[in-house]
Amino acid sequence: MKNFVFFACVLITTVCHSARLPPTFKKCNRNENGFNVCLSNAIEDAVRNLNKPYKEVGLPSLNPLQIPALTIEAGQGTVAFQQKYKNVTVWGFDKINCPKAEIDFEKRTIVVGCTTPLNKMEFYYAISGRILLLPIFGKGPGSITLENLNETFTFHFEEYEKKNKTHFKVVSTKITMEPGRITFNLENLFNGDKVLGDNVLRVMNENWKEVFEDVKASYEDAFGQVFAALFNNLLAKVPVEQIFDN
Repeated sequence: MKNFVFFACVLITTVCHSARLPPTFKKCNRNENGFNVCLSNAIEDAVRNLNKPYKEVGLPSLNPLQIPALTIEAGQGTVAFQQKYKNVTVWGFDKINCPKAEIDFEKRTIVVGCTTPLNKMEFYYAISGRILLLPIFGKGPGSITLENLNETFTFHFEEYEKKNKTHFKVVSTKITMEPGRITFNLENLFNGDKVLGDNVLRVMNENWKEVFEDVKASYEDAFGQVFAALFNNLLAKVPVEQIFDN
């Protein structure tokens, strides 16, 4: 069982007719030699410029990305508490770089490698438990900042026909997340005891690698579900014939 609970209300799943990609999205010819280079540039450009929703193709804004609720389950040692976040806002995709993108149409896989200099998650949190053997509890506004985040997305898809058009559907997703540094900021820890809260945050930030590694798989699962849902929203509305030039 996946070690996360994710509630997302960002999907528009009713499809009445085939839609076209927004005119600002680049399209690539899958039969040309520079296809993967074109694809990586197209993905990077689309993510960077998706600063408003495109309801006709089921895409929300990614700059910022809004996630109504997110739950990260407790780790196996260091992080002995469940992390519950509401009204999550993720900033930083407008600076994303995606130097790698590959599609294997026979194996039906899409692999995308991206780097963002700075991703910041802002949210309202509620936690209670232990971290690094220290007790921790509280609820209030907070943020997590990830610097130089390297991510690899692997999507496995299937094809199906709808209204005489071919569509892709993501059936499984794997993400790896490798941040260069993480900074935690949680206001109102210990019911507002600033001295105690600052001390625990200092320990968390000094040991960010150990803290993140214990819940890394849960973060990867959760955000894998987020991006698979967004991708499938687009793929359900836009047929393959409209995604590629040929």
